[in-house]
Parts: sequence; structure tokens; C-alpha cells
Amino acid sequence: MTDLGLRSRAGLLTGFALSLLLLAPLLGPGYVLVRDMAFVPRTPLGGQLLGLDGVPRGVPSELVVALLSRVVATGWLQDLILVALVVGAAWGAARLAPVQGVVPAAAAAAAYGWSAYLHERLLLGQWALLVGWAVLPWAARAAVEWRQDGPAGPVFAWLAVAALAGANALLLVALVVVICGRLRPALLATAVLSLPWAVPAVLQDQRPGDPAGVDAFAAHADTPLGVLGSLLTGGGVWAREAAPPGRQVGVWLAVGVLLIAVLGLRELRRVLGGRLVVAGGVGLLLALLAHLPGLHAALRWSVVHIPAAGLLRDGQKWVAPLLLLTSAAFACGVAVVAERVGPAAGVLLALAPVAALPGAAWGESGALKVSHYPPAWEQVTGRTHGPVLVLPWTLYRAFPWEHDVPVLDPATKLLQRPVVDDDLPLAGRVVQGEDPLAARLDDVVTAGGPLASPLAAAGVTQVLVERTTRGFDASQAAAQTAGLTLVIRTPDLDLYDVPNPGRAPARTSPWAVLPGDVLALGLAGWSLSASVLAGRRRSRRRSAPR
Repeated sequence: MTDLGLRSRAGLLTGFALSLLLLAPLLGPGYVLVRDMAFVPRTPLGGQLLGLDGVPRGVPSELVVALLSRVVATGWLQDLILVALVVGAAWGAARLAPVQGVVPAAAAAAAYGWSAYLHERLLLGQWALLVGWAVLPWAARAAVEWRQDGPAGPVFAWLAVAALAGANALLLVALVVVICGRLRPALLATAVLSLPWAVPAVLQDQRPGDPAGVDAFAAHADTPLGVLGSLLTGGGVWAREAAPPGRQVGVWLAVGVLLIAVLGLRELRRVLGGRLVVAGGVGLLLALLAHLPGLHAALRWSVVHIPAAGLLRDGQKWVAPLLLLTSAAFACGVAVVAERVGPAAGVLLALAPVAALPGAAWGESGALKVSHYPPAWEQVTGRTHGPVLVLPWTLYRAFPWEHDVPVLDPATKLLQRPVVDDDLPLAGRVVQGEDPLAARLDDVVTAGGPLASPLAAAGVTQVLVERTTRGFDASQAAAQTAGLTLVIRTPDLDLYDVPNPGRAPARTSPWAVLPGDVLALGLAGWSLSASVLAGRRRSRRRSAPR
């Protein structure tokens, strides 16, 4: 078996072991609902999945999930996605690491596939961003080979996979592909694959970005090592509650991993070149933008005045290329130690990344739980139509049936045109949302009076009241729904019709976004075909007699 074959097998087995260690109690019927991860039984197919209604945040990832859920039950689909993220990331990291032997390859898989980055983003429910994180090692390897006259198809194919998860995942992977691959075609491919979300974002009537989000989403210290030390060890996410169990104590083992990576950096650069080092450095710079004098002010200005600049606000997400660099260099360092000290030392070092965060095992020490939707959700949401305003007026919910864990309102996925308050309260500050309809209705809804007339004037056709969520006020809901027509009442949800609603808010024309979707789909199809053909050619060359 070739060195790549050994690394590949070691990474695959390590990835499966890590996925079971993390996800075993979560696999099976039901849904893991936490923060931004709000999988629902069935998302209706409609214009919102193409970004025609409201801010296109989940384009095209929600469309992909909605289509796949027609084939696989969504709860099981979520399980497959989460397992694939961990396995794919660890497997790809092992294949990227330029080492010989099973133990160094497993060390790369463990360092990348059990990082604080994974656990923090999982606790925030940001599975779509983690698609980019999982694709990153595969795309990096393909980009390095592409620059050395390898095929372009695999590079574009991995970019396309990341694009299916949305803007954040695509741009994260594109950062490495542009630096490690070929600049102009990589930029062009990224631009084409961005069209499904970029075109509706430009055409939609959106509020300017809130500069307060720069400080709210800036990387922060989740260890005694400060912001820089937290980022270098794979953490530093903006949300303090997302720090995985044991992060404060285990960080010293993570520092040890970092030191071993420094030992292996020279060998890594000798084999793979220096561009992955550059990509890691650029990622770290982007992660620190909000903390750098001058650049902080420039970032605040950009968020207000430049479309899509808000994608830079969440600084810590950009540290993933540095984490990939660390994992590959760590594998090289483990190989050096194993050669000089002995195989047992290499095995102990390979276990260090997991030992640094043992509390993240078993569903983040029980922080992640399985939930089941009450029957009323499917019963009520199946009778909605047109723009539906959702009460209470907040974007995140906490229900007793999902263990009172804050989660993005499931109505945003279950309804075709939901209207929710998309302002985001964070640690004593509020980051202003971007939906102009929600902004126009904010004063009316928060006043607490009858909503029938103002909602009719705004073109809202129905009101959905979520009765069991934390913060529900029965008397206020009664005042707000006065004059509305009750459609159905359950212990969990109430649905009302708005009498004589006016014209619904205009939606973006599908003909404006479909050309971009077709171009992106065409590039994705070509790249997949080219990647398959390139793989077959490599297989024939390996099997040819010498």
C-alpha cells in the first residue's frame, strides 16, 4: 500500500472513532436543535430557498437540505451530515499531511478533527460553516497539486461542495484555494459559485449592516492565553457560552500540540511548499481584524457601506486554515519525535489533541441533546400561507420539548415567508438585523397593541403564536391578536388570519437569480465530471505495468 493509502486509511478510521466519541448519544430518531442548527421535519419548497424572499442567509444550504429530506428523513439526514463533517475533516487532514506511517497520519486527523474550532462551532449550531472546515483539507491538497500542474477539476469540485453550504463555507475554502492554487481561475470559480447567494443579496432591499456587529462577533479570549493564544490553539469564538467543556484547562495540552507543530514546520514546507503557511497567516490576520488599530475602524466602515462585508465580522472562523497548517505540521513533528524517541512517544503525542478536550466527548458532555417536535408543529405550519408574522417577536427560541436550549426559530424553516425580528441581542448589546420588513414592523409589534390593522397594511396574511417558548406572555399575545381570526389553536401553537391583508411585499423575480444559479450549477457539474475523469486517469497510471 502507498504512503497515501496508509494515511488515508488511518485518517478514515480515526475520523470514524472521533465521530462516535462525539456523536454517539445523538444518533437516531429526533433532531439536535441548538443555536443556528434548526433542522425541521420538512421545509416547503419555495422562493425563499432561492433567496427570493427576505435576506438570503441560508442560500443554497437550506435548498440542499430540503431536497435531500425528500429522500432521507431529516433527522437521519442531520445525523449523516454531522458524522460526515467529523469523518471528512479528519480523513482529509491525514491525506494532506506529508508523513509516512499510521501514527503521524492519525495525529493529523486528531489535531484537525477534534479541535476547539469544531466543538465551538458545533455548540453554536453552525453546521454549514463546518462544511467548509471539513472540505478545507481536501481542497488544500487539490490546490497544491493543481499549482504543480495537476488537474483543476478536483479543486473546483471541492469549491462547489463548499458553495452548497453557503457564503461562509465557500469563502473559507476559497481563501486557501486562491493562495495555494492558481489565482485568477480560482477567483473566477469562486465568483461564479457565489452567484446563488450574491445575486439575491444584491437585489434584495436590505438594511445596511450594523457596525456594532464588528465588536459583538470579534474573536475573544476563551483561555488564559488571551485572544492570540486562543486563536492559535483553534478557539477564540465570539460566543463565551460556546467554549467546549474543559477548554480552560486543556489549552496547555493544545499549546504542546502547537510546539510539536513548530518542530515539524520545516519538513512540511519542504514537501508542500510555503503557500499553506501563507494561507494560515492570512487567516490569522483576518481573525484579528477587529483587534488591530486602524483595521478595526476600516472593518466597521466596510460593514455599513460595502455589500457582503458583514461576512468578515465573525473573525474566529478565518482561523481554520491556520488550524489545518497546525495539524499537518503536528503530524510531521510527531514523525520526528517517533523517530528520535520511539514509537510509544509518537502514539502518546497523537492522543494529545483528544486529551486536550476530553469533556467535548459524548455530545459535548451532554450539552447537545436529541429533541422531537410536538405533532402540533406539522399540523399548524401546514396551514400557513403568505407572509406570516411569528410571536413572540424574537429570532431565537427555547422550548421545553427541546430542553430549553436556545435555537433559531424553527418557523423560519417550516414556513415559506416568515416574518421574525432578526435583531440579535448579545451580551448587553443588540446587533441590528437586515430584514427591512421586520424593521418596519418592529415598533408596532414591540408596542404590544393590536396588530390587525398594521399587519394588513404591510401585507402580512397570518400570525403564528408559539405558546410554549421561553418569554411567551399570554396577556400580551391576547392584546396583539385582538381582531385577528383564529384558524387553529393547540397547546403549543396558535395560528391566526389577518383580515383583509393588503398586497404582500414584493419578492425578487426568479428570472433575476436563475441565470446565476444555472452558471454555478454548470460549473459544479463540470468540475465533478472532470474530477471523476482525473481520478480514473490516476488509477490507470497506478495500475499500468512498469
